[in-house]
Amino acid sequence: MRAQDEKIKGFNLLELIVVVVLIGIVSAIGYPNFSEWRQERETRDSVIKIKSLIQGINAQVQRGQYAFVQAHILEKDGGLVITSKGMKPEKLASLLNDGDSDWWEKVAERCNITDDAYWDDDPDQGADNIEVRQITLDNVATTWEGNDGAVCFSKNEKWYSGAGTLQTSLAGDGAQTVDNNLFICRRTKNRTSCDVNSDGIPTSEHKQLYTVEWSRFGNVTYDKYKFNYLINSEGNKEWNESDPGDWVKQQ
Repeated sequence: MRAQDEKIKGFNLLELIVVVVLIGIVSAIGYPNFSEWRQERETRDSVIKIKSLIQGINAQVQRGQYAFVQAHILEKDGGLVITSKGMKPEKLASLLNDGDSDWWEKVAERCNITDDAYWDDDPDQGADNIEVRQITLDNVATTWEGNDGAVCFSKNEKWYSGAGTLQTSLAGDGAQTVDNNLFICRRTKNRTSCDVNSDGIPTSEHKQLYTVEWSRFGNVTYDKYKFNYLINSEGNKEWNESDPGDWVKQQ
């Protein structure tokens, strides 16, 4: 037994110090990569949640639960609040059959974001049925701050419309141009909105930049921007502003 005991050795102080130093070096090297991976995953998850909410409310139109629906996006208190709302067939029919209703008189307000009683089911007004939802995302931003916008769909795409920041122009005859996408980027202390021009090209470098796109028929997809980089004279990677990158379709 004494011979076996003599062979059992513990770590001495120097060996413990070496182990701790090695662990520290490995952690210092690996943590930035892990942190970036985690942020990328969180941003992507938020984008997928937005996509799923828009898809979900469109599915309710196809099932006949609603005749007219809305996806509303609000930038508030350093986060995005996305809400789906629904109008039942009976209410839409009454608006369509009334030639003097706001539906015909105020075409630009069909995708209403101001009237609390406009939608039959609205989480903002206490609706808790599973057909409509509201999500709050505090880790992402869009191209506007302190404002809101909405896009509305119907089963036959006839009443496709927009409101707020997602309605880009209004012609004299009442027709409107509706945005078909929403830019999403990682929210940080130094970034509270996404820098994207009217052509959909970023004007500054983003850690993560996505766009959620939809058609008037309710098809929803999302893309990620792949930034192009150069190696400068000091051997460091920097964004190539003259050839910034490309949008890549995501699965």
